[in-house]
Amino acid sequence: MVKYSISFVLLALFFGLMIGTVAGSLLEQIFGLSLLNWPLFGDEPLTLIEDFYFITKFEIQITPGGLLGFAITAYVLYRKGRS
Repeated sequence: MVKYSISFVLLALFFGLMIGTVAGSLLEQIFGLSLLNWPLFGDEPLTLIEDFYFITKFEIQITPGGLLGFAITAYVLYRKGRS
């Protein structure tokens, strides 16, 4: 049984979210499939951080492609952790 650190899991899940978002955007640009690139919370992105040291604004927009990438990454981490 492999044990992952919390920081590794959070980083992997964040990268999975970003990879899913980029894949959804590429599918829309290349094939015209906008199914994975809809914004889930309206047209305005979610503001996570405002005026925090040198970060003026940190916004994130959740898409179905991002959630799919997040879910696939979580599943892969779970399966690799069990074996």
